[in-house]
Amino acid sequence: MGVATRHMKIVATTFAFAIAVGTLSGCGASAGSENARAGEYPDLTLAESKAPAQLLRNTAVTRIATDVVLNVGTDTDGSIACLSEADDPDGTIRRWDSSVDVNLKLVEAKNADAIVADVIKTFTEDGWMSQSITGSKANNQAHLLTNGTSSAASVSTSQIRIEAIIAGDQGSGYIHIDSMGPCVVTEGENSTEVKNLGKL
Repeated sequence: MGVATRHMKIVATTFAFAIAVGTLSGCGASAGSENARAGEYPDLTLAESKAPAQLLRNTAVTRIATDVVLNVGTDTDGSIACLSEADDPDGTIRRWDSSVDVNLKLVEAKNADAIVADVIKTFTEDGWMSQSITGSKANNQAHLLTNGTSSAASVSTSQIRIEAIIAGDQGSGYIHIDSMGPCVVTEGENSTEVKNLGKL
């Protein structure tokens, strides 16, 4: 069994154990602790969702062939709101977001899209669902990977956003990986809990 496969089994087991007592569904309904008690969101704290999201980010990095990687940039971590300000003005429903940029060797920049496609294939072979979404740059495409058979619009389970960023002259490029944990109920974006953990 390869290292990447072992990592994914750890991620899946960690998330499954953490949310076993909760019923997962989308975040489309109106938010609040009352909905959470009814099973709208996992019975999981933001702190408990942090490590699995970070592990998932690291697993995605290991699925990029090492011979094309120049270096791995500094990771960024924090919580983000799941819902709009109109639906959740206090920012109560949040998810952990863990991201990193993997810089490619100069000679490999032009192959960034193909490298991303290879990474996506390893996840879809593990049962993840892939959806093309709008990228961070004009005319750029990103990919959203959703764990299991959940809807791609669901934010109640783990997701990975992956995008190849290539310079205009194709002289340099990197792959942006963004791992997101499930939406959970917090005490709000200005709470001690959220501030101590950090938010983006």
